[in-house]
Amino acid sequence: MTSTEAPALERTIPPSEFDVGTPVEWMVDPDRRETILGVTYEFSRTGERKTVWYTPNKRRAKGALVVTDFAPA
Repeated sequence: MTSTEAPALERTIPPSEFDVGTPVEWMVDPDRRETILGVTYEFSRTGERKTVWYTPNKRRAKGALVVTDFAPA
């Protein structure tokens, strides 16, 4: 059966209310700086920050170097 209605997401959340986070900090492995352990995102509408960890257990890394700006290599 084919539905002619708009997708559910379109009906419930207008595009003006999407709040996409922008990366503001990167947590990297101090020994292997090419390995990103986590990223902190800041949301423009609320100003809230949320950190997402990319470690195997999805928890805060015990030792991480916080980087807020990348210098050209």
